[in-house]
Amino acid sequence: MTGAPVPETEVDRDFDEPVEVGFDELDLLTDGGAEVFVLTLNERVAPPPYYVTAEGRRFSYTGDTFMLQGRGAELPRFVAEREEEGVLVLLVERHDRYLAYVHDPAKEAEDDEG
Repeated sequence: MTGAPVPETEVDRDFDEPVEVGFDELDLLTDGGAEVFVLTLNERVAPPPYYVTAEGRRFSYTGDTFMLQGRGAELPRFVAEREEEGVLVLLVERHDRYLAYVHDPAKEAEDDEG
């Protein structure tokens, strides 16, 4: 018995598609003395991107996530530690979590020279 062919389904997998935004598209989160920009991507169907470019600065996903509610002191501590390293932090909001992205200006300068 042969059935009808299974229709092809297209899976939206554009997680490597570039996401470029300006500061006017970001929100500012103040939490525990830390201030960090947030990009809301709740409407995006695809998985979160690995890179986000904000005003020409390329941020890469760190693998760190924080709950929107009940995150305690973890998020401010994370931001403060990155700032001490000279690294900029950007958060991407995806439903009930913040995904942490970082931009290292020193590494960018090295890449430009090399």
